[in-house]
Amino acid sequence: MLLCQPDLATAMADNRDFNILVMGEIGSGKSSVVNLLVGKKVTEVSPDAGPCTLKTIRHEATIQVQETWKTVHIWEVVGFNQPEEMTGKDSGTALDMDLDPILQAKASVDVVLFCIQGSRIKNAPTRIIESVNNVFRRCVTIVPVINCLEREKNMEDWWDRNGERVKSMGLGETEHACITGLQEEKYKDKAMQSRTSLVAILEQRYSSSEASITLESILGEHVARNGGSESNEKITQRKDSSWWRIIWPFRGGNCEERERAT
Repeated sequence: MLLCQPDLATAMADNRDFNILVMGEIGSGKSSVVNLLVGKKVTEVSPDAGPCTLKTIRHEATIQVQETWKTVHIWEVVGFNQPEEMTGKDSGTALDMDLDPILQAKASVDVVLFCIQGSRIKNAPTRIIESVNNVFRRCVTIVPVINCLEREKNMEDWWDRNGERVKSMGLGETEHACITGLQEEKYKDKAMQSRTSLVAILEQRYSSSEASITLESILGEHVARNGGSESNEKITQRKDSSWWRIIWPFRGGNCEERERAT
């Protein structure tokens, strides 16, 4: 269960921070997922599926795990496929992730919530999903969050119809969430159901025996496994901004050796 108005001062101390990356292309509902998790509006939601998240932002919340309140850090990552005028480059040539705030915080990554708008599944960003899988999949769990399903009588019906398609893209083999991020009165019940689904996933990830791994280690491992060549995929910190770029195409790469808690 999430606090509707998180008060981190009342959260019980825990040696392990829990970090969630909320990712997806622009208009996929990342901001509404963050608001849903926190239980109140902490980030703007774009009404026209346009870019709303212009920089990676950390939000704070608490969840209750086994009768204990735990701090969670929710990193809302800038949406993929940002318009060229906002990034200064052709969005079709590179995957840009504003990861610098996470790296500067030396934060771990415990789970990735990858948002997909349900009505866009036929035009799902398969290349982006492939790249995110290549970087994160062997290191942390990537959970597809199918958003904007408020018109479904039963939101899980969407998965019955489309789940195999999502799995074919390398997502949702073990976990998924079918939700609506709208918290208007007429969608109140579905919003509560959506929050419950997301929190259940976070509780399971938090309670797992897997040790956390830092984002720096994940990216470093990816580069190392792909040769670290400037002529191939690489991760660099650009001199003109804090954006971290992962150049296409990806050949794969994994992270079989997870950091072990000592």
